[in-house]
Amino acid sequence: MLFNSLQYAVFLPATWLVYWGAPARWRVHLLLLASYVFYATWSPPYALMMFGLAVANFAFGRLLARSHRRTTLAACIAADLAVLGMFKYWDFGFRSASSLASAAGLAWDPPLLQLVLPLGISFFTFEFIHYLVDVYRGALPVHSFTRFHVFAAFFPTQVAGPIKRFQDFVPELTHLERFDWMEQRSGIALIVLGLSKKVLLADSLAPLANAGFDAGATGGLGTLEAWTAALAFSLQVYFDFSGYTDIALGSARLLGFHIPKNFDAPYLATSVTDFWRRWHISLSSWLRDYVYISLGGSRVPLLVVLRNVVLTMAIGGLWHGAAWHFVAWGVFWGALQAAERVRRTRLREVRGPLAGPTSWVVTQLLVLVSWVLFRSESIPAAGNMLRSMLVPTAPSGVLSGNVTIDVAILAAGLTAVSVFTRRVSVRVPRVLQPIALGIAVAVALAFTLTTGATPDRKFIYFQF
Repeated sequence: MLFNSLQYAVFLPATWLVYWGAPARWRVHLLLLASYVFYATWSPPYALMMFGLAVANFAFGRLLARSHRRTTLAACIAADLAVLGMFKYWDFGFRSASSLASAAGLAWDPPLLQLVLPLGISFFTFEFIHYLVDVYRGALPVHSFTRFHVFAAFFPTQVAGPIKRFQDFVPELTHLERFDWMEQRSGIALIVLGLSKKVLLADSLAPLANAGFDAGATGGLGTLEAWTAALAFSLQVYFDFSGYTDIALGSARLLGFHIPKNFDAPYLATSVTDFWRRWHISLSSWLRDYVYISLGGSRVPLLVVLRNVVLTMAIGGLWHGAAWHFVAWGVFWGALQAAERVRRTRLREVRGPLAGPTSWVVTQLLVLVSWVLFRSESIPAAGNMLRSMLVPTAPSGVLSGNVTIDVAILAAGLTAVSVFTRRVSVRVPRVLQPIALGIAVAVALAFTLTTGATPDRKFIYFQF
């Protein structure tokens, strides 16, 4: 079920009432039951698959705690990646190989599985790998299968993260008797904020971005329209994913859990490295800890460091989707971070009153270019879109001037709010917080009514 659905509006309060109305000793089991009900509403067979993966990885963790052998770790991770690969990358790999064969003049009909991708498989696979690697590195394994099972299946983060760390999550399962009204208020506020981002902003931006990218894929878009579409998608993906995250964090908080934040004003970033410290924090930190460091991190010669950076981001791109434009997106970011590292190592840092604003503008332009690679259906489509952005072209009429103004005002508003909330130390008094939240929702509603777009209810990151 979707977080923005009537089903979830019934499921979450019902779960909350049963959860807090039951004795504390039952709550772990109720969380597990609720998590499987949540997942099974989409696919009961894949819920069984999740159970099998939880059993396997619990056993893997116990095995690694005894052996601490690299070959055992490699075999356990390979088992998890094999499941992910079968569902997500099998057909992609064989289609790519078939294309190469065709280019060489060979006819080959590859064996395709055409499986439906299980929701959240990329996220909970990374959580399993984190668990196994940390146990191998010396962390104590989880000795209770039920608690490990809840960590793996926890419904607020089950489908699209944030990617949890078991050292932070599992200890909270021992304090389920605590009920805090302030935590409940905070959780409700997060859910309202997240729904506002998703329903009023992201869903209204989606048709604008879709229309622009559909036309841009064939080069049928004017320059200003192409930039408008790219900006619309950059706002859509932020409001969509951060909105989902807010709902997930709020739902978890209603149940007494604290999930780490996943966004920190990413569109205020003044460098490409800074952007990835602020965007999808749980993924970027996972890639750093379990890919980049495993490749040698920064403790190797500079050329190897640069290779590690590019390879890490390429893997991050492939994680997002089984398509070459996602790989290109990851390589693009890896190349940018490698270039930034070389600049910082070899060149003197530029200082002055304009250095910060200039760095911010350059970074945000690069972010917009990267979103074109991410959103496009293919590399040729991305090339056509980028050509429309970079080569002056007359308007096509796909996106009106009013749409450009609306999207630009929304982007400026997001930037202003981000700056204000980070720079102003005075917090909104508690009594005024509902008013501030109401104003934010009203502004989002005004944007929705102004654009007049037809909502698109799907969450972008559900496809990963």
